[in-house]
Amino acid sequence: MRLALVFSGQGGQRPEHLARLRREAPADLAPALARSLGGLWQADPADGDALAANAIAQPLIFGLQMSQWARLRPLLPRPVCAAGYSLGEMAAAAAAGAFPAPAGVELCAERAALMDAATPGPSGMLAVLGLEATTVADIAGRAGLAVAIRNGPRHLVLAGPADRLDGAEAEALARGASRTVRLAVRTPSHTAVLAAAGEAFGRRLAEWPDGRLDFPVLSAIDGLPARTRGAAFAALARQIGSALDWEACMATLAEMQPDAVLEIGPGNALCRLLAELAPDLPARACDDFRSLEAAAAWVRSLER
Repeated sequence: MRLALVFSGQGGQRPEHLARLRREAPADLAPALARSLGGLWQADPADGDALAANAIAQPLIFGLQMSQWARLRPLLPRPVCAAGYSLGEMAAAAAAGAFPAPAGVELCAERAALMDAATPGPSGMLAVLGLEATTVADIAGRAGLAVAIRNGPRHLVLAGPADRLDGAEAEALARGASRTVRLAVRTPSHTAVLAAAGEAFGRRLAEWPDGRLDFPVLSAIDGLPARTRGAAFAALARQIGSALDWEACMATLAEMQPDAVLEIGPGNALCRLLAELAPDLPARACDDFRSLEAAAAWVRSLER
């Protein structure tokens, strides 16, 4: 049985995910989450916007993914690879043994703080669907934005100052975009603006010892597999200030010929993207099932 894992990034987190994490977090993970999430660990937010703050979203999503992986791991075959979308690459690396989950919560909080400190002002990200990459790049250049993520041939994400996103969105729709989506992210992630944050995070990760990973982690930048902690750390640092090519990453995943792809959320956005890029691959998200046990049973049902 060849299983591939994908871990989602920011944007899909909701109050119910926080509530689930409070109920289900392993005992060794809860103290790190309490430190990182502060008052939110004890009380529900007034609205979902509180969960969009970088300092909250990153440790929250990582903690949720590691909590789910701790329960899924004994029920599943050893993965042949894992990949993570933006922040999700932290969880992919931790699942492969790069660092323990409690330490990963602290690292995600540090990652968020470095990114926030390097962000010069209110910023955001905008997904543009239905236009050629060259057209989207032209729109980005005219607006003073950067192309931050390539999800597919006609699905790209722009990032940069928040006050420039409105103009780019209007121009994209005027030039025939089928859809635009503002992402729940408040930094110019995966652009050169955050290069210094990536370098600083790389120095922090370098404090961890090198060694073999339990399975390869595919870089969201270019799909190259990391088989050692050092290689995974280098990719994690570099992706903060570099554009992601998720399409290339999923092409590498498809080349590894998994029998099943399981998305550990929140949400199921990566499975929907994968359905467009590799429609023959069986892919489901944990959030699509009534329980993690049901998700694991689906994986096992595909055993050859």
